[in-house]
Amino acid sequence: MRKPSAAIIGLGLSGEAAAELLLREGTAVSVFDDREGPAQQDRARRLSARGAVVRLGGAAEDGWRGYEMVVVSPGIPPGHRLLVQARRAGVPVISEVELASRFLSGRLVAVTGTNGKTTTVSLLVEIFRRAGRPAVAGGNIGYPLSRIALEEKGEPVVVAEISSFQLENVETFRPGTAVFLNLSPDHLDRYPSMREYGEAKLKIFARQGKGDRAVFPGKLSDFLAEAIPPGVEIITWGGPAGMARIEDGQIRAYLPAGRRTVCPGEEIARRGPAFLENALAAAAAALAEGVGTEDIGEVLNSFPALPHRLEYLGKAGGVGFYNDSKSTNPAAAAAALEAFSRPVIWLAGGSDKGLDFSRIGPILPGPVKRVLLLGENREKLGRVVAGKVPFRYVSSLPEAVAEAFRAAESGDVILLSPGSASFDMFENYRDRGDRFKALVRELTSGAGLREA
Repeated sequence: MRKPSAAIIGLGLSGEAAAELLLREGTAVSVFDDREGPAQQDRARRLSARGAVVRLGGAAEDGWRGYEMVVVSPGIPPGHRLLVQARRAGVPVISEVELASRFLSGRLVAVTGTNGKTTTVSLLVEIFRRAGRPAVAGGNIGYPLSRIALEEKGEPVVVAEISSFQLENVETFRPGTAVFLNLSPDHLDRYPSMREYGEAKLKIFARQGKGDRAVFPGKLSDFLAEAIPPGVEIITWGGPAGMARIEDGQIRAYLPAGRRTVCPGEEIARRGPAFLENALAAAAAALAEGVGTEDIGEVLNSFPALPHRLEYLGKAGGVGFYNDSKSTNPAAAAAALEAFSRPVIWLAGGSDKGLDFSRIGPILPGPVKRVLLLGENREKLGRVVAGKVPFRYVSSLPEAVAEAFRAAESGDVILLSPGSASFDMFENYRDRGDRFKALVRELTSGAGLREA
């Protein structure tokens, strides 16, 4: 009897996990990747030993009609030649998260949005665990969903960080609770316009039905209302009708039994508007999942800052250092700048995704006293800040950090919040943030960097 057959395009972490999942299910698997670096070769060896056929370095495939499905990794662009060939041959193309969702046995809570996904997912995982419900993070954070499906034990709550890339090719993906955080310009090097970008994200709700919940900020109600299928319970935060919001210095939850306090909100608000929105979103989603307010409040009040997200590095000579390398679009950079009242020396710029930085102009100068711009889009940013705040172009991150420290005075903040992707100069945003932290430690070694 002939085995079912599947092709996987992209041999990153998601592609390898998807291949292993299909092999476990008795599917014949072929894997393609244009790259042939050490990581791909290591994964190829592991999968080949289990019976997969792996082709690296741009190998072609003519027999697409022999496959029941093609599984595409999130980093593969929609116009990739292999995807075009597969669709032309009539082979169904699905994303890795679509594949994985067909095998998950636990409760699925999915979070999407332009900014704040990782923080909100991390908050929710800790809230569930605090409430005694085993939980695991997956998708863009932690494990690929296919890896969770392979190793799942005890039917945990799976809290998935889901990008627009992963939602492009879903068919049956159905989270019990779907959280839509926000929408601002991003990835316009992949999408022709904001309309296509937004439509990809709205697919998080597409297969929901009776008994499911859609969670989003009240201010997006008009935009999202038509995307929510009939029978789905709508839960909002932030607005007058919100299920969770700041009121009289408290985060309040509005439940059928009446108003209840989740936790003091003033301290959370001091961490900036971005974290406050993430906290409200997590509170609303956790309440929708039946978690008690005491457990939610305990986590929100004690949750530490995540690496590369307005991460406080310490102070030297009265100057504070913050690493916000995860800021990869203008909205994230604007949120970071608005979190400060002290004078800020802002390090910005990176690879160009076709984004519009004009929304930053109206908030300048604000707390910003000086801007140092680097990366391939630095001149685009320069046109936005010109005439509003002094700025200078620099050629590298070491030059930017050194120049910022020379210009800083006691009481100032040096903030890396690029508002741009990192791929022009770094492997990813984590590499960029780690390099920044190492430079800060090196530069301040004589001044004594301290956390207090």
